[in-house]
Amino acid sequence: MNGYADTHTIKYKLIFYPMAFFVTLFMYGYGLAITKDIIRNGKKLPIIKIKQCTVFGIKASIMIFIYTLLEGFLLYDLSNRFYLPEFHLRFALSHLIETLKLYYWHNPISTIEFIIASIMITYILAFFMEISLARLADGGRLLGAFNILKIKRCIDTIGWRHYTADYTKIMLSIAILAYLQFGIDLFGFFSEILDLIIGLLIFIIEFIGIGAIYREYKIKKEKRVIKID
Repeated sequence: MNGYADTHTIKYKLIFYPMAFFVTLFMYGYGLAITKDIIRNGKKLPIIKIKQCTVFGIKASIMIFIYTLLEGFLLYDLSNRFYLPEFHLRFALSHLIETLKLYYWHNPISTIEFIIASIMITYILAFFMEISLARLADGGRLLGAFNILKIKRCIDTIGWRHYTADYTKIMLSIAILAYLQFGIDLFGFFSEILDLIIGLLIFIIEFIGIGAIYREYKIKKEKRVIKID
């Protein structure tokens, strides 16, 4: 929808941009519904419930916006510290080769340092955001999902190495698929279909993946309670 709006008049932009926003919001909501179902040992995709998807979607959008805002602020501050020109993160990632060339010729050393530091920032923030989303799906409370101490306890229970390994697999899978998405214009007529298929794969991997990880936390937590009893 955004792509269609970009190539049309203001009238179409006013129609399709809001539609794309609400569709994205609803998809976030259904994604959390899938995560919730996986946490509860679900084997099939859950039934779409309008109210549940809307409420989850609003909360997930707020959470993702806050994490994205924090990430954007840190990366902007980082680029200034390394004396690099301002950039739009989404554009920079979707035009990675051109971005790297620009930064490299600007200052090769600063560019390399910036890339390493920005990858670390993005990785760490997403590292905690995924658990926050899982907690939101499990309990439904927005403020509770931001509780850093409880997030740490979740990861302690899962195991930091184990969670890091599983989380990294999810992120690498998403990154590979995302870069495939940027190159599908090579397929011409089928590009939009392939774009949709890859987008759905990314969607499934993320929300099923975080649900499966958080389910391990629930299982280990229950075992600990039984041992104490």
